[in-house]
Amino acid sequence: MSSTQDLQWLLTRKSSSYIVKQKGLGRVFSREPHNLTSIHSYTHSGLVNDKSVGIQPNADGKGFVLSTKKQNVSPGQIKGSRNVKVIKSGGSRRAAGVVANVIGKSGYRSDLLKPAVARASAIHKSQRPSGRKQPPARKVRGTGARKVLVQPQN
Repeated sequence: MSSTQDLQWLLTRKSSSYIVKQKGLGRVFSREPHNLTSIHSYTHSGLVNDKSVGIQPNADGKGFVLSTKKQNVSPGQIKGSRNVKVIKSGGSRRAAGVVANVIGKSGYRSDLLKPAVARASAIHKSQRPSGRKQPPARKVRGTGARKVLVQPQN
């Protein structure tokens, strides 16, 4: 028999191995999987909610993995309990659109739409090559400048 989300939250909110408390932070954070904002709260908890969203970078370093919980799964079942979608191709706008369609527009969890798009965009941005491209070397212009380059210096 499965317990309700509220009961699970009451049991795990004070004593969970995922809780991160530090002096000076002002709020309690969480490292639990499928918690988009890393804030320790009932709304964002990926463990107790029947509908949770997880976005992680892909293992090969290109794109990200979007996973959602299936609702009609027995509590003890692990295999086949999640829908997983790998988004690799396209730019950051396409990736944000895919996340918005899966989470918000399909009615899965519209309250997590903004954090999910922000997380996907941050992952996509971190995978871009860093640094600025070097501009091409300037070509020498004019016959006088070419003569200066060709003349041997004594």
